[in-house]
Amino acid sequence: MSERGREMEISKLRERLVLGNAIDRRLDELVRAAGRQVLLLQDDRAMRESQFRNVLDVALSTPSLEVVTNFVRYQMGRSGGNQAWLHNNFGQSVVQEIEKGLIPRLAQEIANEVCEELGAQDRDAITREARLRLLRLYLGYLNRWFYYGSKTKQWDDIAAATKKEAGANVR
Repeated sequence: MSERGREMEISKLRERLVLGNAIDRRLDELVRAAGRQVLLLQDDRAMRESQFRNVLDVALSTPSLEVVTNFVRYQMGRSGGNQAWLHNNFGQSVVQEIEKGLIPRLAQEIANEVCEELGAQDRDAITREARLRLLRLYLGYLNRWFYYGSKTKQWDDIAAATKKEAGANVR
């Protein structure tokens, strides 16, 4: 490998590390937001763990946020057993967080931080990567919160846990 190739490889590794650290600093906020979102399902009887796993599988199989939101909209539109996605506007709230809410806001913060720390970088590419990673994490946390709530019926515990102060666990 040429010297230039090694420098590019090191630069890319450093970018990934800085990006990962910036995401890690926002995990508590992401976890709390997913918990608040899943509270919309506390009186629903139709949602199943498999439905969360399916949307998470879609997110893990594609680099496209639009594919994921399209799948959620598909679930909302299906007749029959997927009425849970319509319960308390849950599906639309998830789409909103992905498209215009928490996910793009955090991704922009992260991209700004990464570009500031590393100097001139491809901000759009960093933002896209941050959004994708945040989306996958968010859906995973939704799944975990729902599993806990549906199995234990400790919805009040979720409500309390999601009200903790932002930055309480910041490194």
